[in-house]
Amino acid sequence: MLVVASTFAVACSSEKEPAQAAINGLETAVDAAKPDIERFAADRVAAVNDAVKAAKAKLDDENYAGALADVQGATKTLTAAAEEAAAKKAQLSTDWATFTGMPAMIGQIKGRMAELNAMRRLPRGLNKATLDDAKSSVDTASELWDDASDAHGRGHLIVAVAKAKQAKPMVESLMTTLGVSATGT
Repeated sequence: MLVVASTFAVACSSEKEPAQAAINGLETAVDAAKPDIERFAADRVAAVNDAVKAAKAKLDDENYAGALADVQGATKTLTAAAEEAAAKKAQLSTDWATFTGMPAMIGQIKGRMAELNAMRRLPRGLNKATLDDAKSSVDTASELWDDASDAHGRGHLIVAVAKAKQAKPMVESLMTTLGVSATGT
């Protein structure tokens, strides 16, 4: 009876090590991927966490074959979440690249406003009220752009793109209203 018990203990030990190693590897992969998943695919975090918990629970219950199977499933869940996060991050980066001309456009608007403020008579179609509205709008657009740039600098692409998308129509409208050419942007 003692021989059977020690043989069983050795067999369990030999099955436990690969399962524990697989879970350790899974946890390492989750730790590496989690920041981007949390930021760009937050709706997938719970599924990843649940899959890891299920594998760990089977390991704790000494169901080593089940733990190994769950690690494979969790790896698929993690891979899908990481791929979704990477795709979203890439799309946001592409979106952000479309806003590279914004600082120049805002600078052109401010320059045009300075020219207009220096004039004794405003050009046809512009009046003091329009210029005052434009001043308020350019201040708002500049603030939005500054917030977008700051968010981008901190790696918050979702916020950066959202703020830039708010600023862009304002800037384009101002350029039209003030007769600013979009050359050089």
